[in-house]
Amino acid sequence: MSSLNQKSTLYYLLPAFFAIIGGVVALLILRNSDPKKGRNCIILGIIGSAIAIGYDYVAETFEITFGRNIETFGISDYMGGVSIYILPPIVIGYYVLQKMKN
Repeated sequence: MSSLNQKSTLYYLLPAFFAIIGGVVALLILRNSDPKKGRNCIILGIIGSAIAIGYDYVAETFEITFGRNIETFGISDYMGGVSIYILPPIVIGYYVLQKMKN
């Protein structure tokens, strides 16, 4: 048996809302107590950033507008960008399923 404590799955909300930055913060918080969950958080952050950068590329290539044409100059890609509408519901659903399972 491992002596490491299992931490809440709500830590997955950090990278879901803040992409890579949230993944790094979650990794730093969880690195000693639950390193596997910390690694998964950083992976989720990378996926969130990839979704945001991909959307940004497609939106610029095909001149797709989002909202009222607010220009973020790429900063939103690192803070979650459009992935903020996709990942949090998935993470919350996963958390609810885990609670129902236990």
